[in-house]
Order: sequence, then C-alpha cells, then structure tokens
Amino acid sequence: MNLQGRTIPAWATAALLISLAGCAKEPGEGGKAEIQGRVFVKEVNKDTGLPTGIEYYAPEYRVYLIYGDHETFDDDTRTGPDGRYKFPWLRKGDYTVFAYSECPDDCESGVRPIYAHISIENKSEVYEVPDIIVEDWK
Repeated sequence: MNLQGRTIPAWATAALLISLAGCAKEPGEGGKAEIQGRVFVKEVNKDTGLPTGIEYYAPEYRVYLIYGDHETFDDDTRTGPDGRYKFPWLRKGDYTVFAYSECPDDCESGVRPIYAHISIENKSEVYEVPDIIVEDWK
C-alpha cells in the first residue's frame, strides 16, 4: 500500500483490515434503541385447568433479555406497577425477551419460558413487544 509516497508494510495493512473487521458491533448495550412491553397474567384453576377469569398486568414480574444467539440471558429487569418493562440503550441486532409462566403438574420444573423474538434494525428504534401472556395456576 502506498500513502503519499510512503510504502506501508503488508503486515500493517493486514492488521488494519483485521482490526476494522473486528469492530462490527454485536447486539447488546451501547446504543440508542429500546425494547419495551408488558407482562399480562391469566389465572388458571389448578383443579380444572380452566381460566378463572382473573387477568391483570403483572407488577414486579421478572423479564429477561438475550442478546443475539447467546444461550443464556444477558440482562433482566422487573416490571413496574402497570406490568411495563423496558431494556434501554441497545444496539441494532436480534434479541429474545422472555418471562416464565407457571404450568401444570405435567411441566417438569413447574415453569416454562414465554419467548418474544425481536430484531432491531434502526439504531434509535423503540420496539414495542406484544404482551407476554403468562399463566398463574391457583
């Protein structure tokens, strides 16, 4: 490579290209985008398996966020009094939001995750996740 009459060694050019390729930003914190939504609870009668008719937005409910294709969660938060949560300051990329729902006795751990997959394409996007609906077996 020649820069104004100076020759730059090939190894320096290669190092520069490798370092620039490594600057691609993965999903995660450090941006201006935001994911937000609400957690909605539907109570279910554990004896009959039928809905009780009691439904509400869940206060103080834990919600998790996975960046990209990670296998475990990278961030978590709790909902406010109106069931609303948000994950601010995110970069463009793919994310998975989830919360745990109770499940009947045939569910080995007693809970199962309810997932929502999100793709942020704009660096300042505010993505509204459809309600995450969880069950409360009473």
